[in-house]
Amino acid sequence: MIRFFSFAFLCFFALVCLYPFAWMFFSTFKTNREIYQPTTFFPQSYEWDAFYLLLTGQTIPFVEYFLNSLMFSGMQSFLATVVCSAAGFVFAKYSFRWSGFLFGIAILVILIPKQAMAVPLFDWMLWLGLKGSGWSMVLPGIASGLGIVFFRQVFLKIPDDLIDLAKVEGYSTAKICWLLYPLILPALMTYGLLHFILSWQEHLIPLLLLDDNNLTLPIALSKLRDVSHRIPESVGMAAAVLSILSTVLIFGICFRKMKTALTNLSLN
Repeated sequence: MIRFFSFAFLCFFALVCLYPFAWMFFSTFKTNREIYQPTTFFPQSYEWDAFYLLLTGQTIPFVEYFLNSLMFSGMQSFLATVVCSAAGFVFAKYSFRWSGFLFGIAILVILIPKQAMAVPLFDWMLWLGLKGSGWSMVLPGIASGLGIVFFRQVFLKIPDDLIDLAKVEGYSTAKICWLLYPLILPALMTYGLLHFILSWQEHLIPLLLLDDNNLTLPIALSKLRDVSHRIPESVGMAAAVLSILSTVLIFGICFRKMKTALTNLSLN
């Protein structure tokens, strides 16, 4: 009996959580009048005009903005995973002067809101001549305090005997770190996925630094809303569905590895 009520309780809250997404999906087939009636869940007819207008570029160059987000978020996620994993390895397995101070700075970076770094970041990209380009979106997210802390904890679980054995064989620090990557593959995929999603949903940095030709998808979606309602609301709903669907698919593909990494990290 307890199991039944627990299952019913979880199903109820699952429906509550899924309802907004289901409403958003069915709204891609609705007219503006139907969308402005929130109690109308199902549309009167199912036509794919919203997706057609969106994917053919009659409203905004959706495919171009989608590829921009995919490329910028993918590059930033990959580079951040490499840099943070290497830094976490050094902090976990090597003792050097000022290591505690530097690790404290990495923790401090987590506590500083991005809004506080907006003006210095703008000046830095302007000085480098990268203002408006995709690199202004990629570079600021490569060094992550959260990533350094995460990978330090991951590498602390690796036995020191493996490091000592590699040193006896004459391997360099970079080579040792590279050889340990297969052992922490779930952790690499987990952090890469989380960083990708955070970068994909970033609003402040793209709005501040990117020009109109390099906009990312979350910023470009705002162009689908105007007071004249020239663009049907269903088009915006279709864009939101496609934007969410991409991250959901990536999460579904990497879920097993991510679950393994988080489980091992919590158990240890």
